[in-house]
Amino acid sequence: MSYRKRIMIVVGLLELLLAIFYLWAVTSPGSPEQHAERGRLIGMIMGVILGLSPLLYIFARSNDRRKAQQGRGE
Repeated sequence: MSYRKRIMIVVGLLELLLAIFYLWAVTSPGSPEQHAERGRLIGMIMGVILGLSPLLYIFARSNDRRKAQQGRGE
């Protein structure tokens, strides 16, 4: 499996887990201010991960290319 596929799977699973955690945190008991703060924190974490994912994808793509060139003996 290529590094690009691995990165996309990991980012997708991480975002899914954060979304599930977000739903759990919002439905847990507490004051509205606590819900807003939890939602804001989880939203920031999700934003950072999604912001870094293109950079991770570019690094994975370059690693795939380098691995392919080494396999051809160049």
